[in-house]
Amino acid sequence: MPPVSTESAVLILAVSQLLVPLLNGLLSRRQTKHESAVDQVPLLVQSLGAVAQDVRDIKTELRVVNEHGAKLQTQDLRLRALEDWMGAARPQLHQAVNHVTVLMGERTSRQLQHAANVVASKDAASSSP
Repeated sequence: MPPVSTESAVLILAVSQLLVPLLNGLLSRRQTKHESAVDQVPLLVQSLGAVAQDVRDIKTELRVVNEHGAKLQTQDLRLRALEDWMGAARPQLHQAVNHVTVLMGERTSRQLQHAANVVASKDAASSSP
């Protein structure tokens, strides 16, 4: 290495006097950032734990919703089957009602005829002394 002149040595010393504090400041800031990041790690872990618990809760709620949805589908199928049955039973019910009405009419007319016969026989008995 060639000999360093006095001026160069002074210049190197001056530059090193400026660079050393600047580098120390940069390193200090970098260390502070790392320390603050390390301080944030427990908070991040706690936040992730809370998010994971929320996800588990949401999954549980979705499972319950899916179960309710399946029950609703089952009830819907049962309701449609009942409506179909009612639709098929209605004409039979109307037919039965018509038959009952006819039978009731016949019974009523027989009762009326019987009552008329009773009245006629009483009239005949009271007018023939």
